[in-house]
Amino acid sequence: MTIPKLALTFEQAAEACGYSVRTLQYQVAVGNLMARYANSKGVIRVEDLAQWLDHLPTEHKASQGPVSTLEADEKGVAVADTLGNDLNTTELVTKPCFRKPEDVAPELGMTGTELRRYCRESGIHTRLSQNRIMLSRQDVEKLLAWVVERQYKADKWWSEPETERDPFA
Repeated sequence: MTIPKLALTFEQAAEACGYSVRTLQYQVAVGNLMARYANSKGVIRVEDLAQWLDHLPTEHKASQGPVSTLEADEKGVAVADTLGNDLNTTELVTKPCFRKPEDVAPELGMTGTELRRYCRESGIHTRLSQNRIMLSRQDVEKLLAWVVERQYKADKWWSEPETERDPFA
């Protein structure tokens, strides 16, 4: 006579339901699946796992668009999140494309060092792993506008403020 298990480890639950351990951990982190902890070892009750599986969508959502917005093209599309919920996007959904300042600088007519200095001064950039400065297309557009405005202010430093001239002087 075998005694049915009341709870499963993440590895056992992953094997039992056919999803990866990482997927189950993610579902616990976002609150869709309940885990119980004794010391530091997490377990999932069999009932909770069955209830989570019962609440998953019954239809495959792949025909409605990509699973994440990062895979969408530049058109407004209906996108499904990781839980299969439909998200209607009307704005442009683009692939994030980050470039190094050294790659962007020649297009803007400046050196890589100069562009990095402008990034640090303006705060317009994205820091990725190892604290590297990277620029998206939107960052480049904002940075270019910032540089033009900065140059315009620098060119006007010498102009005297216009004052009323005394017609009798």
